Amino acid sequence: MTRFWLVAVTVIPMLVTSSDLLAQRRPNAGQDIQKVIPMRERVQIMQHFWDWKKGNVLPAIMREQGVDMWIVRSDEQPEYRQASYKEGPFYTSLLPANHEGMVLASQYEEGSRIPEFLLFFDTGEEIEYVQPRDYAHIGELVRARDPRTIAISQTNNEPMLKVLGEYASRAVNSWALGVRWLETMGPEQISVYRYVQGVANDLIAEGFSNKAIIPDVTTVEDLNWWFRHRMLDLHIEKENHPTIGIQRKPANIEKYAAEDSPEFFRNGGRSDNGMNPTIRRGDIVSLDSDIMLLGMVTDSHQHAYVLEEGETDVPEELKEALRIVNRMQDRFAAEFQYGRTGIEIERAAAQILREEGVIDSNLGFHPPPMFLRRFTVNGLMFSRGTWVSGLGSGSGYKLHKVVSNEHTLNYNTLYAFEPHTRVAVAGWGDRGVELGIGQIAVFAQDGLKYLDRAQPDDQWHIIR
Repeated sequence: MTRFWLVAVTVIPMLVTSSDLLAQRRPNAGQDIQKVIPMRERVQIMQHFWDWKKGNVLPAIMREQGVDMWIVRSDEQPEYRQASYKEGPFYTSLLPANHEGMVLASQYEEGSRIPEFLLFFDTGEEIEYVQPRDYAHIGELVRARDPRTIAISQTNNEPMLKVLGEYASRAVNSWALGVRWLETMGPEQISVYRYVQGVANDLIAEGFSNKAIIPDVTTVEDLNWWFRHRMLDLHIEKENHPTIGIQRKPANIEKYAAEDSPEFFRNGGRSDNGMNPTIRRGDIVSLDSDIMLLGMVTDSHQHAYVLEEGETDVPEELKEALRIVNRMQDRFAAEFQYGRTGIEIERAAAQILREEGVIDSNLGFHPPPMFLRRFTVNGLMFSRGTWVSGLGSGSGYKLHKVVSNEHTLNYNTLYAFEPHTRVAVAGWGDRGVELGIGQIAVFAQDGLKYLDRAQPDDQWHIIR
């Protein structure tokens, strides 16, 4: 079976090209944050995405994987990144719900009980959905449809294998099918993800300005909580507490030693979360943060420079450092080639020639966390956590149940693309400055493309 299904299957069209995504920051920067969508509409949009995927992605990936029947259990081992949550992402995202994300009750139980089993069968013309009552009913449905290949979870599956009987020999692990289901994005999802990344970029631009920072007054924790409160104002959720650090030149570490302990900067002149130095003139302020919106999570690493007294612009040597970093980003992006595994991409990236001035540079990437807002009919939140599913880098990301560095790169998939590069800059010590730019990128037929490129060329955020 051909692996080029996303090219051949017309129901999943070519989604994006480099001209769609724009290599540079879009001209309407600052406008995405002006139109954050109300919560009810967000849930409806999320549900629309998944309904579209069931009608278009599901048949394509079942045929790609050579699977006739997929049986999903409500008690499969949770595959969430936050593994304490009960429901797994395959089950959660395939469960029937109305247009506002209200999970539909089981066909066989009174009250609000939800289905325990979901069964999808490829008739050759469509994907038939059947809701089994129990294990015995599954056996009846399988014998009536006589599937060639049945995808099931490999976790606690003894009752399933028993009821399949002679069909147990046709069972395969549903892992690959489930990962392909979760990682493959529809055209509207990718378009909207550009908007979500734009909101994140606009938010960071606000925080990395004099709207939020007064040099020699604002502390790192002040800024951290400014971001948290601004997200609250906008009704934007987040997965993690923002991480803000300061990179400070050795001369300024000494200059401000009485107010900001040099212990804050033991990590090569850089502070970490949990420390609270004051943001000083001449500092580089770095942020690692995310927002959660419309079922999508960003992962942004960006940097601002605080002008010294008498400076009207970022020093040329720091501008050149950012140019070097962006060129390295593009070289890493070029190593994303269809069919490569995460390990192969990282190995190829390690062979890239580092240009003069680069102290070290390494590629890290992982699928962005996603989530689905759903509720039971009695009003309880059903889906509570995020999941991460798909292709991760060889060693640069902690692998989880449904993230693998041996998985292959496929079209219409998205990544938190976060290479880290340190560049030698005069006056900044032996470790130089670290200016890795983290952002969401999509892999399409014309390669890996940034959805809303953060800090292109030499575009620093400037605090005056």
